[in-house]
Amino acid sequence: MPRPRRRGFTLVELLVVIGIIALLISILLPALSKARESANVTKCLAQLRSLGQAQAIYAANSNGYALPGGFIFIPDQSSGLNRENYATILVNADLINAPSPTSLTGDGASDSNPFYCPSGVLDFRGITYSPPNPQKPFPTSRSDYLTSSPWRTQSSTTGKIVDTWYGINSDWGTASQIKANAAPTHFIPTSDTTPVYILPKLGSIRYSSEMVFLFDGSFYNLNYDARRVSARHGGAKKTNLLFYDGHAATHDISDVAGGINAGMTDMDALADFANYPALKWRTDQK
Repeated sequence: MPRPRRRGFTLVELLVVIGIIALLISILLPALSKARESANVTKCLAQLRSLGQAQAIYAANSNGYALPGGFIFIPDQSSGLNRENYATILVNADLINAPSPTSLTGDGASDSNPFYCPSGVLDFRGITYSPPNPQKPFPTSRSDYLTSSPWRTQSSTTGKIVDTWYGINSDWGTASQIKANAAPTHFIPTSDTTPVYILPKLGSIRYSSEMVFLFDGSFYNLNYDARRVSARHGGAKKTNLLFYDGHAATHDISDVAGGINAGMTDMDALADFANYPALKWRTDQK
């Protein structure tokens, strides 16, 4: 008896199946992307909280004084160098363990780095404030890759190289800046003819639940360039912040002075913060 012929798929049927698969992919991809972003936000907040705990231990070990932005080595000041920042201070004090790249130009470890934001950029172009070629970040916007790239510093005391994807709410630390900028913490000079060794005690910082300590972004001196605060979450609409009381939270970038379209000087003067009451960046804010 002749075998019955097996019926194959018609072209129309194949096209229908392909169309259904494409439709399912188009539905699932945004959901997967949203889940991935949610996981990144959660991990970023956890990283920030761990840094807040390290700051509290630092203060307890330092007669209550808050963590400085870093140390300025006066002989290098004219060339724009500092050899310690808040991250290297925490690592050198054994309060945080972070992997050290093999060189200032070497690749950095990300997943094992507690200073790494999973929504950050693994790009080491120019965000190095250590010799031999120090460069400061000057982003063009709050969604610029520079705001999501690491700030790399090599410790002058231990030689450790530390990458951090979080900026600190600090200023340079000179007497005139401390008076003008009212940042909650400062860089400290190691020597000078007129040294300024002014750091607040952690318990003296008012509005500690509203005063920003670390922020998604790079570097410090926000009065000099407000665009260093990064809108790296929520489709360039949100940012994660750590506060001086130790809690971390996600905020709309519209809560930060200047918003998403911030210019360089949008966090320069006290008046710049009048329309942004949700957050405090200066000690003289009401």
